[in-house]
Amino acid sequence: MLACLQLFGQETELIEAEEKQGILNYYLQNPLEINQVKINELENLQLLSPQQINAFLAHRAQIGLFHSIYELQTIPSWDLPLLSQIQAFFICQKSSKKWYQAENARQQFLLRWEQNLEQKKGFSPPDTRSKTRYEGSSWAHLFRYRGQFNSKIRGGMLFQKDAGEVSWTDFSSYFIEIKPTTWIDKLIIGDYVNQWGQGLIQFGGFSLGKSYESIKATQKFHVGGIPYSSSGENGFYRGINLMFHIGAFQLQGFYSRRKLDAYVRGDSSFTSLIADGYHRTATEQSHQENVQEQAKGFHVQWNFPQLRAQLYANHTLINYNIPKAPSNLAYKQQEWSGNGLSNYSLGLQFPYKSIQGMAEIAIQGSKDISFIQGAAFAINKQVDFSYVLRMYAPGFYSPMAQAFSENSSTGNEIGLFIGNQIAFTKRSKLSSYVDFFLFPGQKFQVSRENTLGWEFLSRYQYEKKSRWRFFGQFKWTSKEEDGPKDHSELSRHHNLQMNLDLHRFWGPRVDWHTRMMACLDGNAWQSQTGFLLIQDLSVKIKQWKLQSRLALINTSSYDARLYAYEPSLPFSFALPAYTGHGIRSGIVGSYELSKTIQLALKIGRTDYWDRDEIGSSLDVIAGTHKTDVSVQCIGQW
Repeated sequence: MLACLQLFGQETELIEAEEKQGILNYYLQNPLEINQVKINELENLQLLSPQQINAFLAHRAQIGLFHSIYELQTIPSWDLPLLSQIQAFFICQKSSKKWYQAENARQQFLLRWEQNLEQKKGFSPPDTRSKTRYEGSSWAHLFRYRGQFNSKIRGGMLFQKDAGEVSWTDFSSYFIEIKPTTWIDKLIIGDYVNQWGQGLIQFGGFSLGKSYESIKATQKFHVGGIPYSSSGENGFYRGINLMFHIGAFQLQGFYSRRKLDAYVRGDSSFTSLIADGYHRTATEQSHQENVQEQAKGFHVQWNFPQLRAQLYANHTLINYNIPKAPSNLAYKQQEWSGNGLSNYSLGLQFPYKSIQGMAEIAIQGSKDISFIQGAAFAINKQVDFSYVLRMYAPGFYSPMAQAFSENSSTGNEIGLFIGNQIAFTKRSKLSSYVDFFLFPGQKFQVSRENTLGWEFLSRYQYEKKSRWRFFGQFKWTSKEEDGPKDHSELSRHHNLQMNLDLHRFWGPRVDWHTRMMACLDGNAWQSQTGFLLIQDLSVKIKQWKLQSRLALINTSSYDARLYAYEPSLPFSFALPAYTGHGIRSGIVGSYELSKTIQLALKIGRTDYWDRDEIGSSLDVIAGTHKTDVSVQCIGQW
């Protein structure tokens, strides 16, 4: 969990995962000082429940000052497994009283190179059938720097080149963040995202979404503006972001101006924005930065310290230099069009005893209204419960919205989520949720209105101190969709997944990990099956750390694909989709050259038994195997 993502292109799942790891990586590099940490920072860490945060704040208010990090053991509900998980993110020390003192200074740089050893069609010489080829080298490069200059100032920059792109700075990102000690809370210049309320109009960066951790998944917490330094080339603002407070009022304003990739038509309108970030061919380069986006907005929040409640209002206004054209597709008829859009929202967070409640309502333009309301609370020390009710209008849209939903976007959905967790002992618990959702408008591959679906998940976990850890999980998702072309009626599409996972630890140096995953996907006309068996081994020997993977893959189609985290370079991870028939193997080695420099190498190979070529279009590899190599150097001090 502890880092930033290794990207193979800009897949949505990977970018979301990178945001989560980016948050954790930031707090690894800049641990929270337990005597000064604020509630929004504890919430943004996303590793603590509302009850645990409340217990921490109450304990600190009672004792006045922590003298050691080990005093966290005395906080109710902060048990040893939790402390073991979060200890790297907290420190106890005196902070610098002067902004220019560098007691807390930390620096980190990362260099990474990646390449597929087999030649893709895009890197081969042109032939008579097609002359289009990638214009750059087959290596992908990444340089990232993050630095905490002192207790008040930090900054970062990133340069990235995907395989096939020409410039090693094809994508660049930067930020500087200043935290004065007066009434100005934070000033960000450069790239940033906003995390406002429940995300109906603004919640850039990582969002947990539905997961077995239902209590954490159903609660978002206002953090305001946070710097952006991930390698995803979209989903952030570029400009200035200012947060300040006046008494019980907290205010934030932002202004952003940046160019976006888009498909522009001959009538000087664009049909859609492009999010993949690829600029490898002349065609892809023709879509690069051809739409100018200007965004601005504000957040106003009234805090009620005695009640620990917040009432807030948000507004954003986004304009483009050319209009977005209306779509000709039936399921996109209610999408916004024109030169811009305006969004407003009003929300409330209201804790009461062990209950953490929230509500937010938003409107786009003058007609499309969306609403979310939920709560999470502990029935007793063993049982937690949460729910989320949401109603999003079919035409509602905000580019940076990321509210709790089944859809990939915040719109066209009515749903009720109910989750709970039962802790039988400190080491044994059962987590479950059920989510019912209805789509009022048409969707992709769904030509009817008011289609109904549900999702159920149950996960049992057991841990025996530091010797072994096990979980078993079952997930069932069901939705309505169009049948084959010769059938006009709707079909119910089911996807069932089962996971069995075992970690066995031999001391702190050897980790044996086995996972089995199975999937059944289909409807009334056809069904697909998937099976994945994974064996990982991790060994630490002095300055060396070695990780290996062997995976047996057997899926009948891409629809039955299975996702699993894969051992990867330090401060990165991969989340590939396992599909087809074959074997995936890999080895990762890292070596601490000194206290400040670490070197790492990863070699991964997939051998397929069911195909003679891999990939499509210019990414086609003529052969039955694919080998990826990554080399990395990290310096931190």
